Amino acid sequence: MARREWRLVVRVAGALAIGAGTLLSACEGPALPGTGGGAPTSPSAAEAQPTVMDRTSTSQSRPTALVRRGTVTESIKVLGRVISSQEADLYFRTTGRLRGLFIETGQQVQAGQALAELETGDLLTRIGKAKADHENAQIRLEQGRAREVIDDSGSEVQAIEAAGIALQVARLGRDRVRAGASEKDLRDAEAAVATARAGLERARLDFAAREADLAARRADLEFKRAGPTSADLEKAGADIDAAQVRLNQASAGPRAEDVRTVELALEKARVRLAQMRDAPPVRDEDLANAELTVRSAEVAAERVRADATGTNAQREASIRIADIDVERARNSLKKLQTQVVNPWDLRLAEHDVLAAENAVARAKATTPFDRQAAAITVESAKLRLAQLQAGPVDQDLAPLRNQIEALVVAVESATVAVPSARASLLAAEARLEVVRRGPNEFDLKDADNKVDQATVSVELAKTRLDAKRVTLESGRTANAFDVRSLERALERTRLDLDQLQANYDDARILAPYAGKIVKTTGKPGDNVNAFNPVVSISSPAQLLVRSEVNESDMAKLAVGQKAMVALDVFPGTVMNATVRDLPSTVVTQQGVVADKSTKLVVEWSRSGADIGMLARVQIIVQQKKDVLIVPTASIRTVGKRRFVEYMDGSVKRSRNVEIGISTEQDTEIVSGVEDGLAILAGT
Repeated sequence: MARREWRLVVRVAGALAIGAGTLLSACEGPALPGTGGGAPTSPSAAEAQPTVMDRTSTSQSRPTALVRRGTVTESIKVLGRVISSQEADLYFRTTGRLRGLFIETGQQVQAGQALAELETGDLLTRIGKAKADHENAQIRLEQGRAREVIDDSGSEVQAIEAAGIALQVARLGRDRVRAGASEKDLRDAEAAVATARAGLERARLDFAAREADLAARRADLEFKRAGPTSADLEKAGADIDAAQVRLNQASAGPRAEDVRTVELALEKARVRLAQMRDAPPVRDEDLANAELTVRSAEVAAERVRADATGTNAQREASIRIADIDVERARNSLKKLQTQVVNPWDLRLAEHDVLAAENAVARAKATTPFDRQAAAITVESAKLRLAQLQAGPVDQDLAPLRNQIEALVVAVESATVAVPSARASLLAAEARLEVVRRGPNEFDLKDADNKVDQATVSVELAKTRLDAKRVTLESGRTANAFDVRSLERALERTRLDLDQLQANYDDARILAPYAGKIVKTTGKPGDNVNAFNPVVSISSPAQLLVRSEVNESDMAKLAVGQKAMVALDVFPGTVMNATVRDLPSTVVTQQGVVADKSTKLVVEWSRSGADIGMLARVQIIVQQKKDVLIVPTASIRTVGKRRFVEYMDGSVKRSRNVEIGISTEQDTEIVSGVEDGLAILAGT
């Protein structure tokens, strides 16, 4: 009975303890700013108020987990679609009837390709006519500019310069006439007379020389025609005898007197070479002193000649003595210079010795060549005698006849030159007479008239230049007005053409870039309003991923955040991406529209992605490394209090914690527990 009562007391006490703990938890103060619950966050505060209870069967069945350090990543997972970085809704800028829609949805087009067109009537014909008008206006303008007045007044300017030079020459001539002949003019006239006389004398001498030469050549011709004289025949026979003697000598061998002659020549050459080699050397300073002595003597002689003191006899004697000193110094210098052995002279002396030695060797030994040469000489002498005995032939006389013909022409030219030289002499003498007499009244009047005529020529040339410049200026003014009119006409045709072309462009839709048609509106024959989208095009040049994030997560987004993208078409492949654009508002033709999409730039590691494909996106909002992590399921919340539970032996206890990043799996613990603590992970 006592034991049952004791057990009852223990159970009542345990129940009272649990109630007290629950009441104590409900009565705790408000949570601290920045914490996950209302309890104090320090470990000492949590340990100061533990919740003690027996380990029940439920606690014994809950799994445990260790508080650990690691990396926790907060991310946003959404679905998205592959889109183009370039998307455009294309429309007409004018209202009209749709003539043609040249593309279909899904079709690939190139930049500039025609996509749709309205009915334009005769607009193309008007554009062609406007182009022709513009080209014609351009041609007329170029022709007008080509008609630019060219300044051709250069000849008038040159005429003024020439007239000015002629005026200066006329004035100088008048001044020269008025001043009379100068001493120089008189000397020039006399020199001209002397030159003319010398020319006449040369012409006469040349004529006489050419006549004498002609007579000599004619005499030679007559002499050769007459044949050889007895003296010529005797000389030819003597030449044969001499050649025969030389042939006999060559056949008999060298004579003693000939050998002795060449040996004496060799001795003489050797003596001269020895003298040149044994000559005492002349020092450079001796030559320099001798040259200085000559220069000093010449300077002294010049000084004596310039001295005007003393009588004439004394000056002549001093000059004679100075000249003798100069001659003596020059002789001394020449003597020294002759003593200097020139290397070239020494080389020549050595060559003479070698030549003399060769001559001695040839004189002592007669070669077959010498005998052959002597025999040829004998034959040549005999042939010469035969030619003399046969007399001259026409071939021998032809060169002499040609010389005579040339001399006849030269004599005729000299005959003409004599009267010409005589006329030049008469003209020079007349000019000398005029210079000696001086100008007369007629000469003075003629000089004045030439100056007046030159002055009138200058004024007339200036008048012509002024008239030319006036004509040029008038032409330039008229041409400039015509060019301006043509420029305005060209501008009008350009504006008309631009307006018609703009109307045609407004009635056409061209692809702004290469891409894919994603949407078309209307069919041929429909009325289309201006600025209403007809074609939507996307460029596959750079593909993006667009996704829509919940409004509650938009505040966590930022440009540049990293993300991971997976496409169903690439199973098992995850590609990196970066947030490029955040949700915003855009202005369209319908007004301001909220754009809730987030656009990401993908690092495409594989090809094959296409516009419209489904994508799974995970945007990494924030990530922390080396922090305390616990399973998210182990965090318990009661009111504003966040805590974890753990077993202290058989007693279950709890600690208040402050949390940071929280995901579905893990939660960052900022404070409240330490690394390695085993906590209850389940419920």
